[in-house]
Amino acid sequence: MALLLPPARIKRGRASLIGGLATGACVLALWVAAAWELGLGGPTAAASGLVAAAVVAAWVRLADL
Repeated sequence: MALLLPPARIKRGRASLIGGLATGACVLALWVAAAWELGLGGPTAAASGLVAAAVVAAWVRLADL
């Protein structure tokens, strides 16, 4: 008979959260700077940079568990 154990919960640390936020902020800054240098600055570039930064930040947050 199998022993039924409660599902294990992953404890997320503060360092993972801070690392994800810092990485997201850096991605956004680099995205905007690259768009500016390429002459693509504007609200569309900022919005797409925000999406890219959010995706990278979430990935770093989850990958750092």
